Amino acid sequence: MSVPDLIIDPSLRYWVLLPISFAMVLFGVLRQYISILLQPTPKLQPVKKLREIEYIKKAQLLKQHFWNVPKKDFESRQTYLSENLENGSYLAEPVQENQQPPNPLTDPGASDAMLGMAKNSFGNFAAQTLMMGWVNFFFAGFVLMKLPFPLTLRFKQMLQSGVATADLDVRWVSSISWYFIAILGLNSVFNLLLGDGSVANQMMQQQVAPSMPGGPTPDKIMNAEANDLKIIPYKHVLEDVDARVLKIYGSK
Repeated sequence: MSVPDLIIDPSLRYWVLLPISFAMVLFGVLRQYISILLQPTPKLQPVKKLREIEYIKKAQLLKQHFWNVPKKDFESRQTYLSENLENGSYLAEPVQENQQPPNPLTDPGASDAMLGMAKNSFGNFAAQTLMMGWVNFFFAGFVLMKLPFPLTLRFKQMLQSGVATADLDVRWVSSISWYFIAILGLNSVFNLLLGDGSVANQMMQQQVAPSMPGGPTPDKIMNAEANDLKIIPYKHVLEDVDARVLKIYGSK
């Protein structure tokens, strides 16, 4: 016997779906600015240390956006950065033989970085728990939408949390499940509203070194970036653009 399809009240869209979505966006923006206000004053760093960090970022940006740079300019930047990163010209401190990485339990800078990461993680956990409790308290048991693609029964427990209906189609989504789906999809919205990358994270990155406690040292990071730059298969974004446009629209 087939189970009849549900008929959703259109008012749920305005009284449940949109309030949850709007509250999550507003909550994310408020959490962003609260985290900025709670950030400690950035510690001043030597010019050489800042130069070391910025040149690592410069190599990473070139790897990500090289197709927007003309070939001649790319080759000159590739050669300049790979050579200087490989020979350690921009290291804040010269590499010493048999140098041991700092102990995160005794090094003051590493311990401060770990403490900041722990505070940030705890704040995110508390905020998500508070938001999930609000959604679960006011909107528990609502069925909001039906996904337009089929799913297996393994998704039923995740998508229909709080709905005590055993034979309901797995594609129906409850309110608390919509909260978890929106968490995964709101990063692009936050990037649009707050810029590419959160300001709080950028401030945190300015306070700590590019290598995390116990991670690779700056000289190893630079060598890895130099090797990556050398093997980039360059192709400009406008290369053969006329042939590609004709291939798409020529047969129409």
